[in-house]
Amino acid sequence: MAYSASFIKEKWSENEMTVVIERMCEGKKKKEILDEVVDNNLFQLRSPVSINNRFNMVYKRAEVLDDKMKKHFIIASDDDKKALTLYSFLRVYQLPLEFYYEVLLYKYESKEVLYTNDFFYFFEAKASISERVKTWRMGTIKKLISTTSLFYREAKILEKMNNKEFAIHPIYISNDLKAYAKEHMPLLHSFTTLERGNNE
Repeated sequence: MAYSASFIKEKWSENEMTVVIERMCEGKKKKEILDEVVDNNLFQLRSPVSINNRFNMVYKRAEVLDDKMKKHFIIASDDDKKALTLYSFLRVYQLPLEFYYEVLLYKYESKEVLYTNDFFYFFEAKASISERVKTWRMGTIKKLISTTSLFYREAKILEKMNNKEFAIHPIYISNDLKAYAKEHMPLLHSFTTLERGNNE
């Protein structure tokens, strides 16, 4: 997969995910859901352009959840929703996923904290192997780092200790979700152990 900076404008959007997934489970098509979101301003954004952009990002992430997980998301505990929201983000975007496997898991296995500079080192390494990443400006890199950090902090895998350090923690999810993830969603299951397992 080619590296992309398209997640630069991603937001956590857990509430928007719920809005979209509820309507997916009702059997509504993408256009129907978008029309309902726009007509009723269900995302509570100011402009139709903003709503459309957010909708496309949220819909793409919601699509990676299978039918069982969509239904679970609607009734899930806060912890399960956060785990599934992070999972959907990593399934759509390659760079944050590689950061998980190459940096977070390595740091956790090594019993080390994550430093802010580790984000920059990661993108430097990618720039050395990708012509596309090499063209990105520092402002773009900083925004991508900010988005990546946001998702891991919201899911509680990262805990900010100070301006330079983050603690890394496995996260808690319900036993039902954990059992399902162990069989069908190795990436999600690995959030609970921070062990490598099988890449999806």
